[in-house]
Amino acid sequence: MTLPIHSEALKALFLAWQYRKGQIKAKSANARKYNKEREALYLEIADDYLRNDFITIKSDVYANLYQIVQSSALVECINSIIRPYLNNSKNQVTQEMLNLIMFYHNHRRYKAGKRKGKTPMELFTGETQEKDWIELLFDVVKDKNPSFFAFSG
Repeated sequence: MTLPIHSEALKALFLAWQYRKGQIKAKSANARKYNKEREALYLEIADDYLRNDFITIKSDVYANLYQIVQSSALVECINSIIRPYLNNSKNQVTQEMLNLIMFYHNHRRYKAGKRKGKTPMELFTGETQEKDWIELLFDVVKDKNPSFFAFSG
């Protein structure tokens, strides 16, 4: 049976988590420092309420909050990936181009963050991706149209 958690402690943990996210997303050192200080302040408040249970409850709350999928963030992520292609093609994107962008997005490796070194497909399937995305693309093209890579001189 889980004991109820004081609402003020939860509010403080929620705010601390928001400032943690702000610290991660901050572009300037001053913004990172500000967010780090605010997170520490709210964690101290939560600690005053929770005492011995602080570390366990903080870990649980942070883990649960990180599980929330923010749809607006997802849409912005997709927009930021597609935008350069839209700009270059004067907004005349074919379904084939969207398929290529989707393939790249699903098979490229993250370069930073908690998913660094993984691909979206690895995270989704749990299976390791041995090849780079471009090698996988060549394999798909070769399977669909073997003559594509044939040299005609």
